[in-house]
Amino acid sequence: MNIKINKVLILFFTIALGFLSCDADKIVYFEDLIGEDAANLEFTQTVPIGPNSWLKDNISQEGALISEEGIHNWTSTDHVIRTYVRTGAGDLNVGLNIKTSEGGSKFKVTVNGLSKELIITTEEYVNYGIGVFPVEEGYNRIEIQALTKSGTFVGDINSLLLGGAAAADGVIYNPVDNFYFGRRGPSVNIGYKTPEGKDVQYFYNELTVAEGEDVLGSFFMANGHSQGYFGLQVNSSSERRILFSIWSAFSTDDPNQIPEDYKVTKLGAGDGVTVQDFGNEGSGLQSFKNIGWKTGVTYKFILKGEPAEIEGSTDYTGYFYDPEVGEWEMIASLRRPKTSTYLTGAHSFLENFNPATGNQTRSGNYGNQWVYTTDGVWNEVTEATFGVDATAANGDRMDFYGGSEGSTFVMKNCGFFNDYTSAGSALTRSSGTQPDVDLDDLPKVVVLGPVTELDRTGWTIVDYSTQEDTGGEGDTGRAADVLDGDLNSYWHSCWNGCTPVPPHHITIDMGADNLVNGVRFYQRQTTSRSVENLELQISNDNVTWTSMGDFVLAKSADAQDINFETPETFRYLKFIAKSGHDGTDNAAMAEIIPFTRD
Repeated sequence: MNIKINKVLILFFTIALGFLSCDADKIVYFEDLIGEDAANLEFTQTVPIGPNSWLKDNISQEGALISEEGIHNWTSTDHVIRTYVRTGAGDLNVGLNIKTSEGGSKFKVTVNGLSKELIITTEEYVNYGIGVFPVEEGYNRIEIQALTKSGTFVGDINSLLLGGAAAADGVIYNPVDNFYFGRRGPSVNIGYKTPEGKDVQYFYNELTVAEGEDVLGSFFMANGHSQGYFGLQVNSSSERRILFSIWSAFSTDDPNQIPEDYKVTKLGAGDGVTVQDFGNEGSGLQSFKNIGWKTGVTYKFILKGEPAEIEGSTDYTGYFYDPEVGEWEMIASLRRPKTSTYLTGAHSFLENFNPATGNQTRSGNYGNQWVYTTDGVWNEVTEATFGVDATAANGDRMDFYGGSEGSTFVMKNCGFFNDYTSAGSALTRSSGTQPDVDLDDLPKVVVLGPVTELDRTGWTIVDYSTQEDTGGEGDTGRAADVLDGDLNSYWHSCWNGCTPVPPHHITIDMGADNLVNGVRFYQRQTTSRSVENLELQISNDNVTWTSMGDFVLAKSADAQDINFETPETFRYLKFIAKSGHDGTDNAAMAEIIPFTRD
């Protein structure tokens, strides 16, 4: 269907060609350059602008501005919208279904470096022609910038209108019904060809992320298998996790629905590792640690999987080697019921879990894959098959790649690059080096007994650095609230008429010496002001203190246990909150509960 455009007002602007000049004969008018009257443009494609747009250099504001319905609540002239579509080559007619405030707004629209400035004045939605832009085959970025506005808002845009020769054979774009996953971008994977007829007990892999490829929201998953995954994530500007997870044997996105005999259980975990339930995309048990991994460094992974001592279950253990640490560390050992198997389905993947960064390219080098089979032999894996998710398979996004470089496989996604790899492509890498690791020397799993929380009756707070005690948190906020057994009350650093200065501390007097194996924490249940980095100290006299170390808590409302390497006997416990997940100087905590283990 052809759409004819009527304009309210167009302001032509000029472009200097090749060099700066004030001479009139050096100026070319935009309409002369594009060779088309934008008032009479024809459009054959209507593209939903929300699922295909991002806010330039302002991730925090995207949720308020971009939605399935389009670009709305646009009030700041500092915001620049970037929209991406894949077209053929030739002239591309560009328009918008748009309305503005009374008096209109002045916009600058740029396609592949060619710009046009114009004022749009319409208080009702109209199909508004922008102009004709010459483009090459592939992805094109259409940038919309507000230069001035007359009313309270810049404009509301429902859709992008396209036509011309470049759109004649169709346009590739993300549809409304794939708003979330399409904006995340296509996920890519490599399925490894392991020896047939052999049981794989260990899966070894190496991973290197180059500088600039560590985009926020990236998950470089190295050691995947049929029941879980193991790799590196970019969680925030300050947090870079190693993550090891196992899916439950019960199919649900809600971990609270998993029957007890289907739940994954923790056998053990390394120092500073958080183990907790996860949901939303399947469910199960995850373990993670903020290790601050770096670009340009090659990290090594070993995944072990074998039938458990308990019949009908499988034990999975993840080991990690950081060259700056210089030794293999155990992340966690997790037991999956209703399963009895060795490792199957060895693969790696690369995904983006943050829709706000789906317009940025990231890539990883996955190299030197080996599997150790139950016959005691290391087998090198040099062949693989490239795969994609539904977003790519359905043709909603075409920015995905899989290949090889020397002894590594390469995966790349997002960012609207043009060269892509067909799903199902066979990949081959050159030979690498057999892992130099003694499997018998890997850290052993220490199975922890069940937790028994100590009775806190009569315990008191004998010292604190700060609390909210002037009503700023209503009926809670005091340091004593970490001992009251109520998850809905909490300690909060002062903020009503004061300036909190971290680190913050609370000192608990248990009233007598107690044998303690560790401390259980519950963050404020809204997870606002969650503590991330903390230190624990113990004392028998409230004068001389011994540090138990620095620890990391997740931004989670679930119970989180910090285990001491050996049981300790003491009377006083000092909790020191050093920094929080939200990056402010404030902190909060619902409950602090020392415990013993059987």
